[in-house]
Amino acid sequence: MKSRLRRLLHAALTFALRLRSRRYTPPPASRCLVIAPHPDDEALGCAGLILAHRTAGLPVNILYITDGAGSHPQHPLLSPTDIAQLRRSEATRALQRLHVEAASLQFLDAPDGTLAHLTADDAETFALRLAGQLAALQPTELLLPCRDDGSSEHIAAFRLTLRALRLADLKPRLLEYPVWARWSPQRLLRPWLLSRRVWRISFPETVTVKRAALASYVSQIEPMPPWPEPVLPAGFIRFFESSEEFFFER
Repeated sequence: MKSRLRRLLHAALTFALRLRSRRYTPPPASRCLVIAPHPDDEALGCAGLILAHRTAGLPVNILYITDGAGSHPQHPLLSPTDIAQLRRSEATRALQRLHVEAASLQFLDAPDGTLAHLTADDAETFALRLAGQLAALQPTELLLPCRDDGSSEHIAAFRLTLRALRLADLKPRLLEYPVWARWSPQRLLRPWLLSRRVWRISFPETVTVKRAALASYVSQIEPMPPWPEPVLPAGFIRFFESSEEFFFER
């Protein structure tokens, strides 16, 4: 019953977003930077937009905030180091399928699960490090998870990124992409109501490419024995396999 209600609510909100949204087209000379709190957030939330930029011959950089090692806590066979290395290799494979070269991927390797618990001094130190990356890349468009996405790591990554932008004195266009807000559709209400603009990108001709990128994250969508269940259930992944993505500009 809960799963059916989730699907119905998601369908209703998607319809409402479609009515309100405008078609997104990559701006000429765009330098797009995607902030991904974990390896896989970029494939879930904005693979279609990444493909649109690359198809137009525009550069895309991906900045991974954490190492993703917290996805399998206390796994009996895989250490956190093993998981971090696995997720890095999966990210490289996924972005290769999205036509983004490995040199455009940057890994900051913050310990997964710590962003929301940093001390003020540690948060400022990390924001300074992030500011250095932003200053080097000089993005004109910055994609990052919704500020109220429902994940403490995503929310912390959003706040750290805003602080880093101020430190770097940069003001790129900000587009927020939903991840956990798409899984919990009621969380889409706030950005739907408060955003200045809602953007939509449709890519039926390349949706199989996005699905292939998602499939690269084997550690997340398939069981890692002896664990019998995947980290991300099939019902979750289905929410991201459509040929449509939405972005919020506040």
